[in-house]
Amino acid sequence: MRLTQQQLEAHLWGAANILRGKTAGQDYKNYILSLMFYKRLCDQWENEADDAIAVLERQQGKQFTDAQKAIFRARGEHRFSIPEGSRWGDVLAESVNLGEKLTQAMRSVSAANEELKGVFTVDWNQPAPDGSGKPLIPNEVVHALIQHFESHDLSNASVPPDILGRAYEYLIKQFADDAGAKAGEFFTPPEVVDTLVRILEPRPGDTIYDPTCGSGGMLVHAADYLRENSHHATSAQYFGQEMNWGNAAIGKINSVLHGLEATIAAGVSTITDPAFKDGEGKVRKFSLALANFPFSDEFWWLKPEQQTDDKKKKDKLKKEVFGKEGYKDSFGRFGRGAAFKAPPAGYGDYAFILHILASLADDGRAGVVCPQGVLFRGQPEVEEETGEFDDEGNPKFKRRKADDEHLIRKALLESRLIDAVISLPLNVFYGATIPACLVILRKQRPPKRHDKVLLVYAARHFRELTNQNELRPQDVMRMLVHVQAYGDGAQVPGLVAKHSQRIREQINAREHDQIERLEAEYADHATRLFRLETQVAEARAELAKVAGKVAKNKAEAALVKIEGQREKAATKIVERDGKIAETRRRAEDDRRDVDQVGAELGALYGDADELVKHARVVDMNEINENEFNLNVPRYVTTFNRRQLPSVKAALKTLQQARASLASGQAELDCILGGLVLPIAHKFFNLYRVA
Repeated sequence: MRLTQQQLEAHLWGAANILRGKTAGQDYKNYILSLMFYKRLCDQWENEADDAIAVLERQQGKQFTDAQKAIFRARGEHRFSIPEGSRWGDVLAESVNLGEKLTQAMRSVSAANEELKGVFTVDWNQPAPDGSGKPLIPNEVVHALIQHFESHDLSNASVPPDILGRAYEYLIKQFADDAGAKAGEFFTPPEVVDTLVRILEPRPGDTIYDPTCGSGGMLVHAADYLRENSHHATSAQYFGQEMNWGNAAIGKINSVLHGLEATIAAGVSTITDPAFKDGEGKVRKFSLALANFPFSDEFWWLKPEQQTDDKKKKDKLKKEVFGKEGYKDSFGRFGRGAAFKAPPAGYGDYAFILHILASLADDGRAGVVCPQGVLFRGQPEVEEETGEFDDEGNPKFKRRKADDEHLIRKALLESRLIDAVISLPLNVFYGATIPACLVILRKQRPPKRHDKVLLVYAARHFRELTNQNELRPQDVMRMLVHVQAYGDGAQVPGLVAKHSQRIREQINAREHDQIERLEAEYADHATRLFRLETQVAEARAELAKVAGKVAKNKAEAALVKIEGQREKAATKIVERDGKIAETRRRAEDDRRDVDQVGAELGALYGDADELVKHARVVDMNEINENEFNLNVPRYVTTFNRRQLPSVKAALKTLQQARASLASGQAELDCILGGLVLPIAHKFFNLYRVA
C-alpha cells in the first residue's frame, strides 16, 4: 500500500510519541530519525532484491526457488550494502536485548558503506545512569518501536523518495518545535533559508558549502531550488561541516534521502579545524556559501573537547591562542598577515563571517544569518579626555584605538564585499530572542552596485504565533523584491508577477498539506465516531424492544455509556474541523495579502518618501560619514513620520484658531456680564437697607 505524505508523517510522529521522555533531554530525535533511516535502508534493499529477481525470472521464463532467491538477493546490485545478520528481519526476530542487537545492526551497516559512516551515532543499549546495569531505554520500549515501524514498508514501492524526504523535513520541524530553545543548534526556519537561497540563486556547477550545517536544511533547500529550475540536484556539489555528531548524523541522513550525495564532516569546529582544505593546506574555495552559525559564540576559539573545561583552563588556553595580534590563525583567514583583524575573544560572529569569505572563490557569493550586533558593535578610533589638565589648565586627551569589530566591518565595506543587509523580525529563530539579520556577501559585484549597499528593514512584517514569530510567504516576497530590484523600480512589476504566482502555488500547497495532515491525525477519531454512531443507533433500537424495569435500566445505562464515548469522539472531530477552518482562513488571508503586498510594492517604488521606510540603496560616502555603522535604522526610516502641512495650510489653520478664540472670548464676556450685573445690584440694595 502506498502511503501519502501525511500518513507517513503521522506514522513517524507516532514513533516519536512512543519514545518521548525515555531518553536524556531531546536526544530522542536522534533515535527516531536513525531508526527510520535504518528501516528505509533495509526495506529498500529488499525491494531492490525483489525487483532484480523479478527481472531475472522474466528473462529466464521460470520461477526461482526460495534457495535460489536467497542467492540472488545476496548477489544483486544495491544502492547500499546491508550485511547478512544486520537486516530488519534479523532485528525483528529478536525478543530480548533488542537495544544491543539494533545498535550492532546499525553499526554494521555504517561500517559496510563509506557514505554512511557517522550516520548511526546513537547507542540503543546505553546503560541507565543509576548503575543498575539496565539499559536506559527498556527492552519493551525498543520492541514497541520496532513493531510500530514494522507496520509500514518504507521502500520506494510504498514511499517515493520525494515524499520520504518531505516527511523527514516535517519530522525535523516537529522536533524543533518540541525542543524549543535548543532547536537553534540544528534547525533554521525554512522561510529564512528560502530567502537566502533565492537571493543567491544556486546554479549547475556550483559548489555549495555550509560551515555549520546542523541538519543540512540549507543544502537541501539549495538542491530544491535547482530542481525547481529544471536542473538535477547533483548538478551542484554539496559540502557541510557540523561540530555536533548527532546533528551531523541527521544532516547526512537528510542528504541521502534527498539524493544530494553531500559530503558532511563532523565532530570538529569549523574555526579551529576546518574540514575542507586544498592541496596547500589552505581552506578550500566554494562558489556559494550559506550559514546560520552560533550567535556571538563566546568560545569560538576552543575545540569542542575544550569547551567543557573550567574557567581556569579556558583562561590558560586563551593566552596560548591569542597573542598581541589576536587569534593565531594558521589558515590565514584573519589576524597577523591576513587582510582582516582577528575577531575579539568574546564574540565569534566575525570569525565565522571571515572564515566564509576565506572559503569563497573569486566570484563566490554567500548569505549568512547574523545577530544585528555585527552591524554596529565596536567603536572607531577616538580622542577622549583623560580627566587631567596641562600647566595652562587645558584638558589632556588620549587616543583610543578602534575596536576590532569596527575595523573588520570597515575593511569589509571598503573591500566592497557587503552587497545587502536585511533586518529580520524579532523572535523568528528558535532560542534566539536577539534581533537578527541576513548579510549578503559577493566577491564580484555589478559595477553599478560596487560603491553601494542595499539596506532593507523587514522587521515589521510577520505572523505572530504563540511561542515565536513566523515569516509568511508574502513577507519573503517583500524581501526578495527589494533585494532583486536593488532600488530599480522598473524591475518591480516583473518581480512581483514572478513571485506572486509562485507564492500563491506555495500557499495552496501548504493549505492542502495541512488539511491532509489534520485529516490523517484525526482519522482514528473519525473512524471511532462512525462506529459509535452505529452502536448508538443499535442501542436505541434495542432499548425500544426491551421489556421489564431491570432490563430497561440496563439497556439505558449501556446507551448512556456509548453516547458518552460518542460525545468524546465528536468533540475531537469538532476540534479537527475548527483547525481545518483556521487553516483555510489563514491561507485565504495570505492569498489576499499577496495581491495587497504586490500592489504596495508597486506603489512604494513610485513614492520615494514611502520607500525610505522599507529599503534604501546607500552610497559608501554616507556609510563612511556614519563611521561604517550599518545599523539599518540609521538609513531607513523605521517609524511612521506624521505628514507635515504646507506653510500656507498652517497659516490658514492658525488664523482659524485665532478667530475661534476671539469668538469664544466675546461669548464668555457676554455670559459673565449677564451674571455679574444682577448680583452686584442685589448687594447694593442690601447695603442701602442696612
